[in-house]
Amino acid sequence: MLSVPSIIKLSQEFSIIGIFILAKVKGRFDKMKPSFVIPHKRPLLVSMITETLVADCIIVIRNSIFDGADAFALHLDHLDPKHINEEDLKRIMNYCCDKPVLSINYRKPNKNSLSDEDLVETHFTALKAGATMCDIMGDMYEPSPMQLAKSPVAIDKQKKLIDRIHSVGGEVLMSSHTWVMMSPEETVEHAKALESRGVDMIKIAMRADTENELLEVIRTTSMMKRELKIPFLHICMGQYGKLHRVIAPFFGSALVLCVQQYTRAGHKEQPLLGATKRALDNIDANLGRESRTADTNAAG
Repeated sequence: MLSVPSIIKLSQEFSIIGIFILAKVKGRFDKMKPSFVIPHKRPLLVSMITETLVADCIIVIRNSIFDGADAFALHLDHLDPKHINEEDLKRIMNYCCDKPVLSINYRKPNKNSLSDEDLVETHFTALKAGATMCDIMGDMYEPSPMQLAKSPVAIDKQKKLIDRIHSVGGEVLMSSHTWVMMSPEETVEHAKALESRGVDMIKIAMRADTENELLEVIRTTSMMKRELKIPFLHICMGQYGKLHRVIAPFFGSALVLCVQQYTRAGHKEQPLLGATKRALDNIDANLGRESRTADTNAAG
């Protein structure tokens, strides 16, 4: 008969093998690069890095780790262009330790914005430097107000890009920032369109300007949890969205985008990392076994 220590050791070995197989099957195994999608704790508290200089990025990362960050999002669109090279990005990501990094590079609303093709190549530079996931705009190759490409040509190019990112061990989050209120049904339809392109996670950022709209946004998050097959990030912008940013994980959202502190260049509505961790750590939303079973049966 196996002893308890032996059973524990075997279970640990099988867990490691399971993770290895899962990564291989999904085509993401890249020297055990930390992942956003291989099952682990949810939600992940993501610290947003919007500094322009390497040294300042490292300072935010160091402080964020002590505040409880689970992952990082590096805004290449805020970083001084001279630092968007493999060497400097490696210096930044080295300090992220075992935390996964999401690379972000959105179009800038001015004449100095990079082309979509050039934006894509910055993501591959970030992947080489150690990033795990790329935030690819839902209207990549076909800019549109709702950030959702619809033409077969653009969608085909997006799918080929997603395959290319996967082929080098990367993960893909596809995002749409609509900046308008959307009904639960409209949001789910939009999200499923992104999901169908073969990505690993999706992000929908919408807006609420009244309390009633906020309540609809919460209902939307819950509906997305039931309808989508992959992890998602649902964000509500505007003053009424600040509460939703923190409570969305209780309804299924996989990430919370936070700032380590409020700065001149940083986001003013994303919650503070340390405060968010304390809030989530002290809210009991665990369901009893009977309630969980009843909820599952109702959803099925």
